[in-house]
Amino acid sequence: MLKSKIKTHTIGKTYQQGHFFILSKGNNAGKPLRSYCANCFVFLADDVEEREFYYFLFQGLWELGFFRRCLIGSVILFIRKADICDTAEEALNSVNSGNRSYFDIQNTLAQIEAHRTNLIKQVDYLVQLRKMLFYKFLR
Repeated sequence: MLKSKIKTHTIGKTYQQGHFFILSKGNNAGKPLRSYCANCFVFLADDVEEREFYYFLFQGLWELGFFRRCLIGSVILFIRKADICDTAEEALNSVNSGNRSYFDIQNTLAQIEAHRTNLIKQVDYLVQLRKMLFYKFLR
């Protein structure tokens, strides 16, 4: 099922339907991205809910290191499309067989992401303030 939804991204190609990108090379291979970067697969979703669900699924698999076992290569590590699909399908089968639901934790995840974004902005402001104080001191 997922093999038909994940394609190798071609530079310059645009997508009308809901989509996100999946990094295919490096130590972060398997990481889902909202915007394109070099060496990516693209996940083509049928609707927004499907895109958000699979983005969440891939984010969780990447954060927990499920894709690390699939990395191959001696100099530049990369992951095969088939390995990404197989790992995601295993996780999807596990989720579907249990009593867990993405919709049960969707709100909490959105709140955590909003707090994380806010904290990143606060840290950036503190760094700027620190630079301004050093500038004032050394000037």
